[in-house]
Amino acid sequence: MGKKYEFTANKEEKLVTFLASSVPALSSAKADILIKCGEVRVNGVKTKANAMLGVGDTVSVFVPDELNKNAVNAPIVYEDDNIVIFNKPKRTAYDILPQLYNAPLFAVHRLDTNTTGLIVFAKTEWVMKELSEAFKERRVKKVYEAVVLPAPKDDGATLTAYTRLLTDRNLALVSGAQKSGYKTMITEYSVKERIGEAAVLRVLPHTGRTHQIRAHLGFVGCPIIGEHKYGIRGNAAPQGAPDTQMLAAVELEFSGLKGKLKYLNGKTFSVDSGFDLTFLRNAR
Repeated sequence: MGKKYEFTANKEEKLVTFLASSVPALSSAKADILIKCGEVRVNGVKTKANAMLGVGDTVSVFVPDELNKNAVNAPIVYEDDNIVIFNKPKRTAYDILPQLYNAPLFAVHRLDTNTTGLIVFAKTEWVMKELSEAFKERRVKKVYEAVVLPAPKDDGATLTAYTRLLTDRNLALVSGAQKSGYKTMITEYSVKERIGEAAVLRVLPHTGRTHQIRAHLGFVGCPIIGEHKYGIRGNAAPQGAPDTQMLAAVELEFSGLKGKLKYLNGKTFSVDSGFDLTFLRNAR
């Protein structure tokens, strides 16, 4: 699981510096990771890495076991002169990966902190621009796997809803009917495996809305296990379930690229979701 610490600041200093000097064996780089992953609170509120502490401020921090064991890493799935594709672990903010790579990289798209799997970075600004356009124009097929409870009744469907992002709360509102200010959200799924009342889904988002898969599956009554923002409130997590959402980007395929990037067209990159489903199988 990990260990929780709580401290009181006795002088004015940067939060990152305070954590690195207060938590045993925690470097400034790892302190920065924890802050960006939302594991640090100052006076009970999440904050930014460049925050300054004042005398008497209370700092609480949760350090996951994987960080304590120096196991925070993102394996490289593919690399060439233009791009790097990582298999991002949970509790890792996407913009931390260039630091782990230790060389300049440019983000092409994003994954939520607790969504694992494939994420692409460009090595130059020109490649970033080309690939960012490809993602924006849906010329990159992205397939996810999600574990939901309860399972959907149908073995597959293409869902349509409408969403509006509350930017100040980083929350996607979802409606079954079109409303002013709402954008169309289309999500396709198929059941890969049913395990008791739960299911492993293969999910293909046809639009690119913020928190789309999490919000859409929660809206139709099939919330992702370990996902707390859009899940059905009040439901107890299954015994043995992970404490973070079971959502992984498992497949990427490029198309429509031109010039020196056309060699990527038709290439498919994939990883295993890495989900441990033992807690579901034991409950059957």
